[in-house]
Amino acid sequence: MGKRSLLRWLVIGLALLFFTPITVAESNSLFFESTYDSELNNQGFGTIEINENGTLGYASFGKTLIQFSTIDKTTIQSKLFDHDILATALSPDDTRLAVTIRDGGTGSDTIYVLDSGTFNIKISSSATGSNAALLTWTDNGASFVTNHPSDGLIKFNREDLTTEAQYTGNFSDSIICVDISASGGYIMGVDDSGRLTIWNSNGDYIHHELILDPSINDCSFDPSESMFAVSINENQIRKWTLSGSELRPLDTPGINSYKWSADGQYVFAHRTNDGQFVTTYDSSDSSTVSEIALFHQFSDFELLEISPGSIDVAIFNSMTDHIVIYDSEHIKQGIGESGSDFDSDGIPNSIDEDDDGDGIEDIWDLNCDASGSFSCALLPDETYMRSMDLNLNETVLEVKETFTLDKSYSSKIRDLSRYSLDSDVKLSSDEAILFASSYCANINHQNYTASIREGIMIDGVTLEFLSISCSIASGMELTQVDDERTHIRYSITTKYNMSGEVIPGDGVVNILYQPTSVDGSITVLSEQHPMSVSVSGDVYDTDLFSPWFLQEQTISLSLSEKTTTDDSNLVDGSIFSSWWFISIISISLLSVGLVVYKFVNRPDSYSIELEDEDYSDDEDDYGVEDTSFDEIEEVVEPEVTKKRPNTMPQRSARKRTTKKEITETTTPTRKRRTRATSTDTNVTTVKRRRLVEKEEPPKIRKRRAVKQSIDVEDEDMNDALNRYENN
Repeated sequence: MGKRSLLRWLVIGLALLFFTPITVAESNSLFFESTYDSELNNQGFGTIEINENGTLGYASFGKTLIQFSTIDKTTIQSKLFDHDILATALSPDDTRLAVTIRDGGTGSDTIYVLDSGTFNIKISSSATGSNAALLTWTDNGASFVTNHPSDGLIKFNREDLTTEAQYTGNFSDSIICVDISASGGYIMGVDDSGRLTIWNSNGDYIHHELILDPSINDCSFDPSESMFAVSINENQIRKWTLSGSELRPLDTPGINSYKWSADGQYVFAHRTNDGQFVTTYDSSDSSTVSEIALFHQFSDFELLEISPGSIDVAIFNSMTDHIVIYDSEHIKQGIGESGSDFDSDGIPNSIDEDDDGDGIEDIWDLNCDASGSFSCALLPDETYMRSMDLNLNETVLEVKETFTLDKSYSSKIRDLSRYSLDSDVKLSSDEAILFASSYCANINHQNYTASIREGIMIDGVTLEFLSISCSIASGMELTQVDDERTHIRYSITTKYNMSGEVIPGDGVVNILYQPTSVDGSITVLSEQHPMSVSVSGDVYDTDLFSPWFLQEQTISLSLSEKTTTDDSNLVDGSIFSSWWFISIISISLLSVGLVVYKFVNRPDSYSIELEDEDYSDDEDDYGVEDTSFDEIEEVVEPEVTKKRPNTMPQRSARKRTTKKEITETTTPTRKRRTRATSTDTNVTTVKRRRLVEKEEPPKIRKRRAVKQSIDVEDEDMNDALNRYENN
């Protein structure tokens, strides 16, 4: 690709979601920059090809072949086939595109050769039967190699698809890997059992035949034709010279496939352990040079080098209808144009889709001034605006920057993330964490942490980098599949050790400038200006400056210690939490509870029983049933001659029974008073007259009987009974 104008914005970023120092391969400055959206609602891997200068891409999605621009991500042309596309290969001169179509009904394959500029079919053939899963062009583009219908490989002329050569051997399984050397002098094939064979260009001579591990997933010659190599699944890349001597293997954990750099010194390995990565290795000493971390799955990729071993652009297929592009820079439309620029992002308001820089496009911006003094598009919403929060404790300064992605980027990232760990479209927390760790890893940590540290000045304090981490604030986990409006808010947190004494006061914390974007930072996709800045801490009140526009340059914030009410002179609150105070309260409560329990359940000397006395219409006097008494055997109720008040019926006299009588009588007897006669007392007569006059039904009255224990002499009770008898 030609040289691009360089523009970087503000950034942040890094690392794995833990607040520990990050020890990963150095970033190569690439980050998730954009996607091409085919809008075909495809699910499943397709193929990807790019031309020599990287301006055009060719991708398959199911039955559809598409040509698109890698610059503006627009569709140029498309072609629909009757069946799914199995494989594609672009010729070295970019003029022909070989395509294999598999008929699912018959199981046969058809090879098409298309004009890459028009998609017109030049020639087609079904000569490969059902084995054309691989397509590889020769170095001059005059022919290509694919699977033989029955055994080995076959070479076709691109103009008429005539057979130029056949490559057969002792293969027991289908060929899974094929490559042609840069000069075209060697052809290599590996079958599914791990048998490797190398032929000359005509296929009539076998140079090497090796029995290797059956888990081989890729093979190739290096560009200089000094060696050939195979990748062993999730293990390493094994290398040999063309004479057959094995070289030192290259350890590549999780290896899936690989490509060589233009000069053959570097290997770009697709690794799938603990995520998705493209790792650059130096093949001479097996050292790791750089790495791209991805948050989505892919099976095919193309790279453009700015220099040997240094990737300028990387293009990947995906499980969705997106082709994903990672770049080292992001150029916004309208940058550098003249005109009024409210948010100072270099794009005039007439072109800028977000004039106030709060992360919400103007067409969706509803943050308006109630008085109508300002346009909604010129009033930043501080909820979505870029923020920098400084938090101080005794020895550590934590700086957390939070950014907003627009609706389009947010929707695309969610679509890709839904299939990053499984085929379930539900966005999980693990998939959100994977996205955070990937954009963290791609940032140039040294440059970013330095830009933050150098932009903050605290009186009397020096800062030393400790760790960096990333997280998703909102807009990812459990967001619905069809949600195209929710913004993703993401954060980058950096920690620094503070040396020196923090002295609270006005203007103690100074922010010298708004940090600019660094290499590999996804924050270039987010609005950078204006921003809000706050400072707080465990013992400090929060001081906020918002919004901070780029033209304001340096700002100062204050550190004020939190004030608390001191009640120590009134009550020493510590005693209420001391062990002895709690013990006293507990013992007191238990003692009170025990006393109450004893009082409620204490054994009584007396018990009260209430019994109804039989009452008939003929009887108006009352008797007491004394069988409950242990010491009273019989009640004698003589007629009463003493006159009592009308409000109280006359009591009958009782006879006290001695212990001796109790022992002589085994069964207590009871006597009832006889009915009153005409000679009854005045009380009885008056009572009868009153009942007759009022014609009221007789009322059953209850008398209280007191039971006394035989073994207990209660003098008070004896006196009461004696008084009762005398009366």
